Amino acid sequence: MHHSQNLTDSLSSSSLTLSSSLVSSNAPSSSSNKFISFGEQDIHNGCILKVSLNSESSSSGSNLDSYYYEQCSEHLKQGGLVAFPTETVYGLGANALDEKAVYSIFKAKKRPLTDPVIVHVLNVQEAKKYIVIEENSLYMKFYDYLAECFWPGPLTIVSKSNENIIPDCVTASTGYVGLRVPAHPVVRKLLEHCKLPISAPSANRFGHVSPTTASHVMEDLGCYKKEEIDGENVFRILILESSEQDGKHSECSVGIESTVVKITAAEQPNVLKLEVLRRGGISVEQLRKCAQVFVERESKDSYKPEILIETRQKTYSVKMNDTTAQIAPGQLITHYAPYVPAYILENVVTRTESSHSLKENHTLVPIQETIIVDFGGKLQHLSHICLVYKDLSKDGDIHVARKNVFQVLRECEKIESAQAILLPNLLHVDIEHADSLFDRLFRAASGTFACLIEEESGKYSLEIPSRSDAATHPSH
Repeated sequence: MHHSQNLTDSLSSSSLTLSSSLVSSNAPSSSSNKFISFGEQDIHNGCILKVSLNSESSSSGSNLDSYYYEQCSEHLKQGGLVAFPTETVYGLGANALDEKAVYSIFKAKKRPLTDPVIVHVLNVQEAKKYIVIEENSLYMKFYDYLAECFWPGPLTIVSKSNENIIPDCVTASTGYVGLRVPAHPVVRKLLEHCKLPISAPSANRFGHVSPTTASHVMEDLGCYKKEEIDGENVFRILILESSEQDGKHSECSVGIESTVVKITAAEQPNVLKLEVLRRGGISVEQLRKCAQVFVERESKDSYKPEILIETRQKTYSVKMNDTTAQIAPGQLITHYAPYVPAYILENVVTRTESSHSLKENHTLVPIQETIIVDFGGKLQHLSHICLVYKDLSKDGDIHVARKNVFQVLRECEKIESAQAILLPNLLHVDIEHADSLFDRLFRAASGTFACLIEEESGKYSLEIPSRSDAATHPSH
């Protein structure tokens, strides 16, 4: 059967969801990329391609999958963008060796060039092509052992970039590049087909809630107002979506971005520093255990190396107006933010009428206009009086909560009449992986905390500080 016939047949079947997506770029547009109008104000162009995760799939299904991967590979080679699921979140990928193609990622997302993008490769051997191989043998041994422990998986390792190969826009001109070997079978098959390193941040508008489904990608990047693209060339975003949800390889099973680390040789001989630049899918405890095993394995007689693990404060962030180039993504104070202002619960305060006085520049939001996002059912007693109540995990399962967090935030921002979203405070929760979930909640709330006020009458309200940094919906 001809490939073209496969594609034609698929468009009329339920196995393919055909939608559209469009981005601005300096790259030449393909003759096949005709504008399709879905209303007076919006333009769509592109499609979602469902591919099988089952290696035992039917012959026709396998042929169709191969065709989709070939199309996506060719699209990447020609400077186009492809969105795909990983075990963390959906990525928006371009050929990492094509400077113009990588620039189109920044245009599509409206991402500042000071925020670098991670490069995805198939294995550690591929990763080493794009970094400077350090003369320090201990450094490279530990690099290899981190890869052995966590690749394929949600760990990004930042190293000196091979600047003869990797464009500056990938690294934010810092000279350092983050590399990751993803585990999700869809992105791995794409890497196998295209035989290119793929630069890919999350496939959403910059600063917005990260996408964990193909529909999230469409919501953010699949529709641009006409005035945003007039006079510019355009091309499609092809979006790969897995057609089975088998648990282990369901779309974005981890649910938050990768952990980003950087290895540095310390001043003392035989000592390395492992700096955690962004908390994510791999916990600090997992990194610590990996380092301990490595030290034990390398120690011989009087020789004993040392790995120092450095973490930033859980509330570390970079101000939105800071134009300093970063060596790791996910550092800004406002990130992963919904279009409804979000706040982290600081405490619950009981006030009498006589003692009630608002802090300067603070206002009250009625509980009836507040969405409560809970963890472990701690505020379930307020579920009947708040606007909407959601729990990231009623059982307090941190893995379930991480997988749910971005979906829940996207659901919350769509609720009419919501004035605020109250998020759980996990700053002092002593559970492995809680710090990475807190990081996402902290940035979703732009680092802003709020008090829940209980009046003598039994009424509740949310005391919130004024803020001007809430994410803005593109339709506003």
